[in-house]
Amino acid sequence: MSEFVRFVALRYLWQSRKKGALSFISLISVLGIAIGVATLISVMSVMDGIIAKTEETVLKSSSHANVYKLVGSFDNPYEIIEKVKKIPGVTAASPVVYREALLMAGTKVSGAVVNGIDPKLHPGICNFSEMMKSGSYDCFENPGNCAEKPGQRGDQLEAVNDFLDENSELHPVLLGSDLAEKLNAKVGTALSVVVSKGRVSFDGDSAPASENFTVVGIFETGMYDNDSRNAYMRLQDVKELIQIDDNVSFVSTRVENPGDIEKMRLVMHDAAGGFPFSVQDWRDLYKTTFKFYAMQKTIMFIVLIFIVLVASFGIISTLIMLVIGKTREVSILRSLGAKKSVIVGIFMLDGTIIGAFGNILGALLSVLMCLVLQKIEFPLSKEIYSFSTMPVVMSFSSFAGVMLSTFFISVAVTLYPSLRAAGITPVEGLAHE
Repeated sequence: MSEFVRFVALRYLWQSRKKGALSFISLISVLGIAIGVATLISVMSVMDGIIAKTEETVLKSSSHANVYKLVGSFDNPYEIIEKVKKIPGVTAASPVVYREALLMAGTKVSGAVVNGIDPKLHPGICNFSEMMKSGSYDCFENPGNCAEKPGQRGDQLEAVNDFLDENSELHPVLLGSDLAEKLNAKVGTALSVVVSKGRVSFDGDSAPASENFTVVGIFETGMYDNDSRNAYMRLQDVKELIQIDDNVSFVSTRVENPGDIEKMRLVMHDAAGGFPFSVQDWRDLYKTTFKFYAMQKTIMFIVLIFIVLVASFGIISTLIMLVIGKTREVSILRSLGAKKSVIVGIFMLDGTIIGAFGNILGALLSVLMCLVLQKIEFPLSKEIYSFSTMPVVMSFSSFAGVMLSTFFISVAVTLYPSLRAAGITPVEGLAHE
């Protein structure tokens, strides 16, 4: 771009400030672009915050990869654990038995997912001590050291035990905070766990089984799906409940760098011996959740970019009025030999400057809006978003993506008025002089 184009474009834009109507329309154009950019960046920052918070919570409270056996019984978990733990970058591995069950505490009943874990190995996968709202993991690992006494079992629990002819021994269990709320359970509350397929009956069929447990801890991971469904019990207690001997559902693992999980998954699969073993990482386990958030982010961007598109029509209005006001000057430039490309460049630069000011102002406003949202901790429905407050993360990618998109829109809308200005002939502007 030549110095001449910059000089004339800036002079035209500066002179427009002396004309009230044109100056006001220019201000409206800048503010429209700014509001659109601020809104779009703020929404993108909220979505980035939700995705980042979800990822952080998943990596903190769940395994990074699970080793499954596709065919046959997984009855050698500790052998696989030893092999996997030898892999550089793997920090922990633990066996897990995964079953759906029915939990009853007094008159309260709720479905849940029972996770049978090795109390000594699993803290390497998920540090419950940091997530405990009440109770303690030490009591779960060593029930004999529990300070809390079991609560009253209640009539319903007595009825279930009488029907299934179960003993009244209580084993420790950890409940998610929302699951405990559903059951109205606290530390020391006794509850009954019923599985549909447990002990083998006299005719060889699998019959329902029940066992009594006492709540020794209530944890909160920050994800509603986990806190409302998961109950953790000792591996040996679950094995006795459903009579599976040494068979487990999978082996959970944790790695130093979860970002390299794709490569680590292949290494784990080879270390386990290949088929019939398979490895599923945390991205696969929560694929639906992350895809949902990514889709929401994309849809919001597409919808909200129309705010910027509508605001950019103010630039068109400004330039059209500028072209009308500068018809005489453009005709003189054309008579002096200025090419059409020079005229186009002058007015495109004016429109681009207006869009750039709106873009920068919008970015500054979005930073202010994000800081305010972080400060006030805007409440969210935990059942929908898994979080009780709105997380906000200001990422360079979101700022750059929105600002570049707005810049291209601002440049694109200057084409029509600029080409119209270039079409002015010397005769058209000087006919009445």
